[in-house]
Amino acid sequence: MVNVQSVVCDLNKKLETQKIKIRLGEALGDGKCFVCGKAKSKKGFTIHHLWYVFNDITYDKYPHDSDGQLKYYQDLEPVVMKEKERFLYLCNTDHVALERINRYNPEKLLKLIEAFLLTKTNEKHKNFSKMLKDIL
Repeated sequence: MVNVQSVVCDLNKKLETQKIKIRLGEALGDGKCFVCGKAKSKKGFTIHHLWYVFNDITYDKYPHDSDGQLKYYQDLEPVVMKEKERFLYLCNTDHVALERINRYNPEKLLKLIEAFLLTKTNEKHKNFSKMLKDIL
């Protein structure tokens, strides 16, 4: 039998976590993903650390349940508000992509980008070389 009170309590924690994420998103970038610019995402949003400092608040130090997630964002909120330059607001899809890119060593990442530039099968990639030069 499902404990209705437990389910409601869990939903309240998830809603409170969402409220914190929304506040942080507004503070970091008008509530839009830094990468794709979307304000809504089916998979939700997260806060990405651009760099860590000693004894930083990291998700791996918290239980991976609604209690742990809420506590993580409650602890993270004042840090983000004080040090906005260390964080980005990202949709979860783009955060996963960024974390995957971060796993590559620089040489392999450059070769991957080179292979991408050599690939002519996608019309969308036409202006990528110019955009990349503008960034670098």
